[in-house]
Amino acid sequence: MIGQELNRQKLQLDYDSKHNQLERNTKGQFATPYELALQITRDALSRVESPERFLEPSCGTGAFISAFEELNSTASITGIEKDVPVFEIADELWRDSRTEVINANFFDTVETLPAFDLLVTNPPYSRHHHLSSAEKKEYGAIAGKMSGIKLSQLAGLHAYFILAGTMLLKSEGIASWLIPSELFSVNYGKKIKEFITSEVTVERIHFFDNDDLQFSDALVSSCVLVIRRKKPSPETKVQITAGRFDAPSKSDYVTVEELTKIEKWQHYFNHQASETNATIGDYFKVKRGLSTGAESFYTREREEWHKLGIDDEWLIPVLPAPRYMRDNIVATDENGWPKDYGRALLSIPNTCNEEDLPASLMDYLDSCPSKVRNGYTATHRKKWYSVEQREPAPIVCTYMSRSNDQPFRFVRNKTRAVVTTAYLGLYPKHNLSDEQIDRICSSLNSISADTLISSGREYGGGLRKLEPKELLSVPFDFN
Repeated sequence: MIGQELNRQKLQLDYDSKHNQLERNTKGQFATPYELALQITRDALSRVESPERFLEPSCGTGAFISAFEELNSTASITGIEKDVPVFEIADELWRDSRTEVINANFFDTVETLPAFDLLVTNPPYSRHHHLSSAEKKEYGAIAGKMSGIKLSQLAGLHAYFILAGTMLLKSEGIASWLIPSELFSVNYGKKIKEFITSEVTVERIHFFDNDDLQFSDALVSSCVLVIRRKKPSPETKVQITAGRFDAPSKSDYVTVEELTKIEKWQHYFNHQASETNATIGDYFKVKRGLSTGAESFYTREREEWHKLGIDDEWLIPVLPAPRYMRDNIVATDENGWPKDYGRALLSIPNTCNEEDLPASLMDYLDSCPSKVRNGYTATHRKKWYSVEQREPAPIVCTYMSRSNDQPFRFVRNKTRAVVTTAYLGLYPKHNLSDEQIDRICSSLNSISADTLISSGREYGGGLRKLEPKELLSVPFDFN
C-alpha cells in the first residue's frame, strides 16, 4: 500500500504540473494531503462499527480511498470522479474486487447508489460564479429533493454535495466533510447550518488555524465537519476543536441549541465575552467609502489636477489607500486639506451640466476611456461624471487586513477628505465635540484584536475582513 500511495502522489504531482492553478481552482480541485486524509478517515472509522460500504463522491486520484484501504480491509469502496483524466488515474490505481471507481458526475449517480455506512471526502470547492445557471438548477433540484433544503444561487458546489451526500447515508451512518470554514459565516451557509442542526447530528467540527492552509494552492481556510445521520435533540452535544486535527490544541462541547445561537461558528474559540451589551453601532452609523468606478480616472495628486487646468473648485481631498496611510490622525490645513497627503477626487455636482463646465474640465472628461464611461457605476449615476457627494467621516476604518496584532485600524480624520471603497466611514449618531471624537477614536484602537477578528470574517492566507454590519456589531462601550 505504501508503494501504491507513493505512486498516486507522483501521478497527482504530474497531473497538477499539466493543469494550471486557475483551471484546477475553477473545477474546485484541491488535492488532499495524504497524512490529513489518514487522520480524517481514522477518526471517521472510529465512529462506525464494522462498516460495509464506503463512499468517496469526489475522489480525485484517491487520497481518501488510499487512506481507507490502509485502515480497513473488508468494506466495499465506491469512488466517483467526473474529470476523465483524473478518473483514469484513480481507476488504474484502485480498481479491484472491493473497489469501484465510477467516471460520472456525482449528481447523475445519486438515484442509483445504495446507502452507505461511511462517507469521507473533500468535495469540489467551485464558487458559484464557476457554475452555470443550468448546473445550479440541476444540482439544487437534486439536493433539494433529497434533503428538503433549497440553497441560494450563491452557494458553492460543495454545499450541494453536503446535502445530497449526507442523505445517502444509512441510519447512524457517518460523513466527514473537508470543506471551507467560511461556509459557517456566509449567508448561503445558513441553510446548511439549519439542516445539520435539525435533521442530522453534528458530532464534531474541527477548525484549522487560519494561517495553516491545508491546500498549498488554495487561499481558503478549512474545517472538517463530522455528521451522523441521526435526528438530534436540543441537548445533543457537539464537539468543537481547533489546531491539528489529530491533536487539537483546543476542544470544547456545546449543545445543539447553543450552537444555533452562535452566528459564526469558526470564531467560537477567539470570541471574547464582552462585559457590555453596547456596540459600535450604538455610537455610529457606518458607510462604505465612495465607489468611483475607476479610481485611476477620478483620483490624482492635487498638483496633477492643477497642471491639467482643473482647480480646487472641482476637487475634494481624498485619503490615500490604507497601505500609504502612515498615521492614525490625519491633520488638516486651514482649508481642510490633509497636511501630509495630497490626493484629490474629481467632484462635479450632479446639478452641473456639461455645457456649464470649463474647457479644461471638459477636455479631461472627453478623455475618459469608454469602458469607464459605459461601466456599471457611471451608467447608474444621474450624470455619468458626477461621483456621489459625501460628507467626510470623522473616523475611518481599514476593513481588510492580514495582520494578527492590529487587524483593523481606526483613523481620526480631521480634514474634509472623503474615502473610497478601501475604507469604511464612521459617522456619529449624536453631537460630539472634536475632543470626544479624538478620545473615541483612541478607544476604538484599543479594542482587542480577538474581538475585532471574531466580529468579522476570515479567509485563507490570513486575510480578514469587516463588513459594515459586522463593524456595527463589535462590542464597544465608551465612558
